[in-house]
Amino acid sequence: MSAIKLFFIAFSIGGGGNVINDYCDRYVDSINKPWRPIPLGLIKPREALIASLALFTSGILLAFSHSIICGLIALAATILVFLYSYSLKKVFLIGNIVIAFLTALAIIYGATFSQLTVHVALASLYAFLFNLGREFLKGIEDVEGDKAFGIATIAVLYGSRTAFHTSVCIFTILIVLSVMPIITLSYGIAYTILALFVNFIIIVSLLRARTLKASDALKATRMLKAAVFAGLFAFLLHSSF
Repeated sequence: MSAIKLFFIAFSIGGGGNVINDYCDRYVDSINKPWRPIPLGLIKPREALIASLALFTSGILLAFSHSIICGLIALAATILVFLYSYSLKKVFLIGNIVIAFLTALAIIYGATFSQLTVHVALASLYAFLFNLGREFLKGIEDVEGDKAFGIATIAVLYGSRTAFHTSVCIFTILIVLSVMPIITLSYGIAYTILALFVNFIIIVSLLRARTLKASDALKATRMLKAAVFAGLFAFLLHSSF
Protein backbone atom coordinates (compact mmCIF):
# COMPACT_ATOMS: atom_id res chain seq x y z
CA MET A 1 0.00 0.00 0.00
CA SER A 2 2.87 2.37 0.83
CA ALA A 3 4.44 1.74 -2.58
CA ILE A 4 1.19 2.68 -4.33
CA LYS A 5 0.87 5.82 -2.23
CA LEU A 6 4.49 6.74 -2.96
CA PHE A 7 3.87 6.34 -6.68
CA PHE A 8 0.85 8.65 -6.69
CA ILE A 9 2.61 11.26 -4.55
CA ALA A 10 5.63 11.29 -6.86
CA PHE A 11 3.36 11.30 -9.92
CA SER A 12 1.34 14.25 -8.61
CA ILE A 13 4.29 16.41 -7.53
CA GLY A 14 6.35 15.53 -10.61
CA GLY A 15 3.41 16.05 -12.93
CA GLY A 16 2.56 19.37 -11.30
CA GLY A 17 6.17 20.45 -11.71
CA ASN A 18 6.23 19.60 -15.40
CA VAL A 19 2.96 21.43 -16.05
CA ILE A 20 3.88 24.60 -14.13
CA ASN A 21 7.24 24.64 -15.89
CA ASP A 22 5.48 24.44 -19.26
CA TYR A 23 3.17 27.26 -18.13
CA CYS A 24 6.06 29.52 -17.14
CA ASP A 25 8.11 28.57 -20.22
CA ARG A 26 5.30 29.11 -22.74
CA TYR A 27 6.99 32.14 -24.30
CA VAL A 28 10.47 30.62 -24.29
CA ASP A 29 9.07 27.39 -25.74
CA SER A 30 7.51 29.36 -28.59
CA ILE A 31 11.12 29.80 -29.74
CA ASN A 32 12.92 26.72 -28.41
CA LYS A 33 10.20 24.08 -28.63
CA PRO A 34 7.14 25.32 -30.55
CA TRP A 35 5.75 21.77 -30.64
CA ARG A 36 5.02 21.80 -26.88
CA PRO A 37 1.28 21.69 -25.95
CA ILE A 38 0.85 25.35 -24.89
CA PRO A 39 2.70 27.04 -27.80
CA LEU A 40 0.95 24.63 -30.16
CA GLY A 41 -2.44 25.67 -28.75
CA LEU A 42 -3.45 22.23 -27.53
CA ILE A 43 -3.98 23.53 -24.01
CA LYS A 44 -4.63 27.04 -22.71
CA PRO A 45 -2.19 28.59 -20.20
CA ARG A 46 -4.93 29.00 -17.58
CA GLU A 47 -5.90 25.34 -17.90
CA ALA A 48 -2.26 24.31 -17.42
CA LEU A 49 -1.98 26.48 -14.30
CA ILE A 50 -5.14 24.99 -12.77
CA ALA A 51 -3.99 21.46 -13.58
CA SER A 52 -0.61 22.05 -11.92
CA LEU A 53 -2.23 23.43 -8.76
CA ALA A 54 -4.58 20.44 -8.59
CA LEU A 55 -1.70 18.00 -8.97
CA PHE A 56 0.43 19.75 -6.36
CA THR A 57 -2.43 19.91 -3.87
CA SER A 58 -3.34 16.25 -4.23
CA GLY A 59 0.31 15.21 -3.89
CA ILE A 60 0.91 17.28 -0.77
CA LEU A 61 -2.29 16.12 0.94
CA LEU A 62 -1.52 12.49 0.15
CA ALA A 63 2.02 12.92 1.51
CA PHE A 64 0.76 14.43 4.78
CA SER A 65 -1.66 11.53 5.10
CA HIS A 66 1.37 9.23 5.32
CA SER A 67 3.47 11.25 7.76
CA ILE A 68 4.43 14.80 8.73
CA ILE A 69 7.98 14.30 7.41
CA CYS A 70 6.75 13.08 4.02
CA GLY A 71 4.29 15.95 3.83
CA LEU A 72 6.96 18.54 4.63
CA ILE A 73 9.31 17.12 2.00
CA ALA A 74 6.53 17.19 -0.60
CA LEU A 75 5.66 20.77 0.37
CA ALA A 76 9.32 21.85 0.19
CA ALA A 77 9.69 20.21 -3.23
CA THR A 78 6.58 21.99 -4.49
CA ILE A 79 7.85 25.37 -3.29
CA LEU A 80 11.21 24.78 -4.95
CA VAL A 81 9.54 23.81 -8.22
CA PHE A 82 7.43 26.98 -8.14
CA LEU A 83 10.44 29.16 -7.38
CA TYR A 84 12.45 27.48 -10.11
CA SER A 85 9.72 27.85 -12.71
CA TYR A 86 8.97 31.50 -11.90
CA SER A 87 12.42 32.94 -11.22
CA LEU A 88 15.28 30.68 -10.15
CA LYS A 89 15.84 29.27 -13.63
CA LYS A 90 16.98 32.74 -14.69
CA VAL A 91 19.66 32.86 -11.98
CA PHE A 92 23.08 31.63 -13.11
CA LEU A 93 23.70 28.01 -11.99
CA ILE A 94 21.04 28.17 -9.25
CA GLY A 95 18.27 26.89 -11.51
CA ASN A 96 20.43 24.00 -12.73
CA ILE A 97 21.38 23.05 -9.16
CA VAL A 98 17.76 23.22 -7.97
CA ILE A 99 16.57 20.82 -10.68
CA ALA A 100 19.40 18.39 -9.95
CA PHE A 101 18.69 18.63 -6.22
CA LEU A 102 14.98 17.93 -6.70
CA THR A 103 15.83 14.73 -8.59
CA ALA A 104 18.08 13.61 -5.75
CA LEU A 105 15.43 14.62 -3.21
CA ALA A 106 12.92 12.30 -4.90
CA ILE A 107 15.17 9.34 -4.07
CA ILE A 108 15.64 10.46 -0.48
CA TYR A 109 11.90 10.96 -0.22
CA GLY A 110 11.27 7.41 -1.38
CA ALA A 111 13.65 6.17 1.30
CA THR A 112 11.54 7.82 4.01
CA PHE A 113 9.00 5.08 3.32
CA SER A 114 11.64 2.51 4.37
CA GLN A 115 15.07 3.65 5.57
CA LEU A 116 17.97 5.88 4.60
CA THR A 117 21.17 3.96 3.82
CA VAL A 118 24.54 4.57 2.21
CA HIS A 119 23.08 3.05 -0.97
CA VAL A 120 20.34 5.69 -0.99
CA ALA A 121 22.95 8.41 -0.50
CA LEU A 122 24.99 7.08 -3.42
CA ALA A 123 21.94 6.86 -5.69
CA SER A 124 20.96 10.42 -4.71
CA LEU A 125 24.44 11.76 -5.47
CA TYR A 126 24.39 9.89 -8.78
CA ALA A 127 21.01 11.40 -9.70
CA PHE A 128 22.20 14.88 -8.72
CA LEU A 129 25.35 14.76 -10.85
CA PHE A 130 23.58 13.09 -13.77
CA ASN A 131 20.89 15.75 -13.96
CA LEU A 132 23.34 18.59 -13.39
CA GLY A 133 25.40 17.44 -16.38
CA ARG A 134 22.25 17.06 -18.43
CA GLU A 135 21.09 20.56 -17.43
CA PHE A 136 24.28 22.07 -18.89
CA LEU A 137 23.65 20.27 -22.18
CA LYS A 138 20.06 21.54 -22.15
CA GLY A 139 21.53 25.04 -22.03
CA ILE A 140 23.01 24.36 -25.49
CA GLU A 141 19.66 22.98 -26.66
CA ASP A 142 17.73 26.05 -25.47
CA VAL A 143 20.32 28.78 -26.00
CA GLU A 144 18.37 30.91 -28.50
CA GLY A 145 15.18 31.14 -26.44
CA ASP A 146 17.15 31.58 -23.21
CA LYS A 147 19.03 34.52 -24.72
CA ALA A 148 15.79 36.15 -25.83
CA PHE A 149 14.23 35.93 -22.35
CA GLY A 150 17.26 36.64 -20.19
CA ILE A 151 17.82 33.17 -18.75
CA ALA A 152 21.42 33.09 -17.51
CA THR A 153 22.82 29.69 -18.42
CA ILE A 154 26.46 28.81 -19.03
CA ALA A 155 25.69 28.52 -22.75
CA VAL A 156 24.19 32.02 -22.83
CA LEU A 157 26.87 33.75 -20.74
CA TYR A 158 30.00 31.88 -21.79
CA GLY A 159 29.05 30.04 -24.96
CA SER A 160 27.92 26.55 -25.90
CA ARG A 161 31.47 25.20 -25.96
CA THR A 162 32.00 26.11 -22.30
CA ALA A 163 28.66 24.56 -21.40
CA PHE A 164 29.65 21.37 -23.22
CA HIS A 165 33.03 21.14 -21.49
CA THR A 166 31.41 21.74 -18.11
CA SER A 167 28.98 18.92 -18.80
CA VAL A 168 31.85 16.63 -19.81
CA CYS A 169 33.56 17.35 -16.48
CA ILE A 170 30.42 16.52 -14.51
CA PHE A 171 29.80 13.29 -16.41
CA THR A 172 33.45 12.27 -16.03
CA ILE A 173 33.06 12.54 -12.25
CA LEU A 174 29.83 10.56 -12.54
CA ILE A 175 31.46 7.74 -14.48
CA VAL A 176 34.20 7.48 -11.86
CA LEU A 177 31.56 7.51 -9.12
CA SER A 178 29.64 4.70 -10.83
CA VAL A 179 32.70 2.43 -10.56
CA MET A 180 33.36 3.09 -6.87
CA PRO A 181 30.52 0.88 -5.48
CA ILE A 182 31.95 -2.11 -7.37
CA ILE A 183 35.32 -1.62 -5.69
CA THR A 184 34.32 -0.42 -2.22
CA LEU A 185 30.88 -1.97 -1.64
CA SER A 186 31.15 -5.15 -3.70
CA TYR A 187 28.18 -4.37 -5.93
CA GLY A 188 27.27 -7.37 -8.07
CA ILE A 189 27.17 -8.28 -11.74
CA ALA A 190 23.71 -6.78 -12.36
CA TYR A 191 24.88 -3.36 -11.18
CA THR A 192 28.12 -3.63 -13.13
CA ILE A 193 26.38 -4.44 -16.43
CA LEU A 194 23.84 -1.63 -16.06
CA ALA A 195 26.49 0.86 -14.96
CA LEU A 196 28.63 0.04 -17.99
CA PHE A 197 25.58 0.39 -20.25
CA VAL A 198 24.70 3.81 -18.79
CA ASN A 199 28.30 5.00 -19.07
CA PHE A 200 28.27 3.95 -22.72
CA ILE A 201 25.09 5.99 -23.32
CA ILE A 202 26.66 8.98 -21.57
CA ILE A 203 29.72 8.82 -23.83
CA VAL A 204 27.59 8.44 -26.98
CA SER A 205 25.41 11.39 -25.89
CA LEU A 206 28.43 13.61 -25.31
CA LEU A 207 29.84 12.65 -28.70
CA ARG A 208 26.50 13.62 -30.22
CA ALA A 209 26.46 16.99 -28.42
CA ARG A 210 30.07 17.89 -29.24
CA THR A 211 28.89 19.57 -32.49
CA LEU A 212 27.36 22.27 -30.24
CA LYS A 213 24.25 22.32 -32.42
CA ALA A 214 20.93 22.76 -30.61
CA SER A 215 19.38 19.84 -32.52
CA ASP A 216 22.20 17.48 -31.50
CA ALA A 217 22.06 18.67 -27.90
CA LEU A 218 18.32 17.91 -27.91
CA LYS A 219 18.98 14.35 -29.11
CA ALA A 220 21.71 13.93 -26.50
CA THR A 221 19.54 15.09 -23.60
CA ARG A 222 16.74 12.78 -24.70
CA MET A 223 19.13 9.84 -24.73
CA LEU A 224 20.32 10.80 -21.26
CA LYS A 225 16.77 11.07 -19.95
CA ALA A 226 16.22 7.42 -20.78
CA ALA A 227 19.63 6.38 -19.46
CA VAL A 228 19.17 7.90 -16.00
CA PHE A 229 16.45 5.37 -15.17
CA ALA A 230 18.80 2.51 -16.03
CA GLY A 231 21.44 4.09 -13.83
CA LEU A 232 19.14 4.35 -10.84
CA PHE A 233 17.82 0.85 -11.49
CA ALA A 234 21.41 -0.37 -11.26
CA PHE A 235 21.55 0.75 -7.63
CA LEU A 236 18.29 -1.07 -6.98
CA LEU A 237 19.70 -4.30 -8.37
CA HIS A 238 23.15 -4.06 -6.78
CA SER A 239 22.53 -6.98 -4.41
CA SER A 240 20.46 -9.17 -6.71
CA PHE A 241 23.34 -11.28 -7.93
